Amino acid sequence: MAIRAALRSGFSGVAVMSLQSPPVNSLSLDLLTELCITVEKLEMDKSCRGLILTSSQPKVFSAGLDIMEMYGRSREHCAEFWRAVQEMWFKLYSTNMVTIAVINVPHRVTRPHGSSPAGGCLMAMSCDYRIMADNARYIIGLNETQLGIVAPTMFKDTMVNTVGHRITEMALELGLLFNPSEALRIGLVDQLVAEDQVLTTATQTMTKWLAIPEEESHAAVLSDERVRSALRYSEQQQTVR
Repeated sequence: MAIRAALRSGFSGVAVMSLQSPPVNSLSLDLLTELCITVEKLEMDKSCRGLILTSSQPKVFSAGLDIMEMYGRSREHCAEFWRAVQEMWFKLYSTNMVTIAVINVPHRVTRPHGSSPAGGCLMAMSCDYRIMADNARYIIGLNETQLGIVAPTMFKDTMVNTVGHRITEMALELGLLFNPSEALRIGLVDQLVAEDQVLTTATQTMTKWLAIPEEESHAAVLSDERVRSALRYSEQQQTVR
């Protein structure tokens, strides 16, 4: 299994989803499919209102898309893989659950991990809130240009929605990767904390979000939906073409 998800003990209505696809949580077709299915199952559980997305692999949240899913593969396989990437984005971006990306947290051990380039950055940006371990060795961003790849439209649009047009323009043209303090400064992440406090902080933050009464929470979801609907429509139009 590439995904492990369970309701967090002692915290009602909060699930923790851990990516566990060694060595670097590359976003393969199997992982993406399993992630989407898991989100659907959690959404059907009416007691689950919040989702914390993290990693159980040392030193990385996710290294991004699995390039081998596209290299030397048939047109049909590449199309299936890209649909899975889009579906992952749609699921995380449009879910009514509060979503927090944890980049990242030690699991049972104290080995540091927390980098999130390319597709891993897209996954994090698709969440409502991003908490990153405050370690200068960790990085996040869309570095496709450095690999000779043009960042897909939904990657670009999601980053524009997160940090603004000009920062996105510079970041994509140069393929920039940001350390934690830089990511916080431009708004790519929302909070930095010590490595051993990341999951605890995520849980505390989730508690604040879930403390909003149902009526106000529904209004927040609708507001969030308006901001994001244009992005989803734009990407759907790209798919149709």
